[in-house]
Amino acid sequence: MDFGYGSGVDGVFKFISNSDVLAVFFPKFGQSIVIDVRQKEGEPALVRVVPMARSIADRLRTIKRMRPGLPRPQDIVAVPWVGYVDAMKTSGLWSKIVDRIEKSGYTDALEDADRAFNELVRFERRELAQLIMGEQYETLWARPAN
Repeated sequence: MDFGYGSGVDGVFKFISNSDVLAVFFPKFGQSIVIDVRQKEGEPALVRVVPMARSIADRLRTIKRMRPGLPRPQDIVAVPWVGYVDAMKTSGLWSKIVDRIEKSGYTDALEDADRAFNELVRFERRELAQLIMGEQYETLWARPAN
């Protein structure tokens, strides 16, 4: 499977392996997981679910606000994920993220990653329930009444 990236999924994995700051965003339910493995005394690695940003510049400003003790990141890997959250595991994306966190040496961030993944699953399920129940969605066309 290519998970919407064609043969470029391996390229995405290479970027993740070398990145200090990563955001995977989910347009279907408007959330992102931000992983920032940069560290300094009193500023451990960060793994957090946050609302989706409007732009990369906006996301960089948000990271600077969340991590005021660190300089603004020079770059960020931003990965749109249009599949299901669980598909991050079957695609190998989640294991690459976990590997990158492990490489940082801050093992507490692994627990944060597990919590964040579960939070993303909850957001996705809530969105699917709203879709099924018709909440926040409107019918584009309806069957004509007889």
